[in-house]
Amino acid sequence: MAEENAVQEAQAYSAKSGGSMLPVLLVVILMPVISFAMFKFLFLPEIIKHAPVAGEGHYEEIDPHKIHVETGEKHLVSFGDLIVNINGTGGARFLRVAFSLESANPEIEDEVEARKAKMQDLATTVLRHLTMADLERPNITDTVRNQLIQGFDQVLQPPMIDEIYFTQFVIQ
Repeated sequence: MAEENAVQEAQAYSAKSGGSMLPVLLVVILMPVISFAMFKFLFLPEIIKHAPVAGEGHYEEIDPHKIHVETGEKHLVSFGDLIVNINGTGGARFLRVAFSLESANPEIEDEVEARKAKMQDLATTVLRHLTMADLERPNITDTVRNQLIQGFDQVLQPPMIDEIYFTQFVIQ
């Protein structure tokens, strides 16, 4: 008896809802039309309004001194030894680091030499904030390498450091 009532209710429900496909057809047909109209009449005029027009001088001038031609040749610059106290050891432990900078820019040596004090300060700041717990992590050299590349690229505008190779990374 209960099964018969359930079947009858299901048939009555399907008879009520199955007859009206109009909402579905309206959605399928009208959504692309509405999307096209929104883009053409709302978004496109805003994009055109904010786009620079040729000849108005909205473009930045290119500094010829900041452009370099990459020949595929890599240039290495040695960055000497840096010795810093390890944070949290009370001055009892030291970190000694030496690394080389690699760049495709042939002027890297002159740029590093001109900004060496700033770059040494940045490298010392990054290294002296390391703790023993940090230094025991498995990929600490990769983390330090990425921090140094980001910092050096901010100092050397335009960014020109491609890679940093550690020749020493010693905890004493």
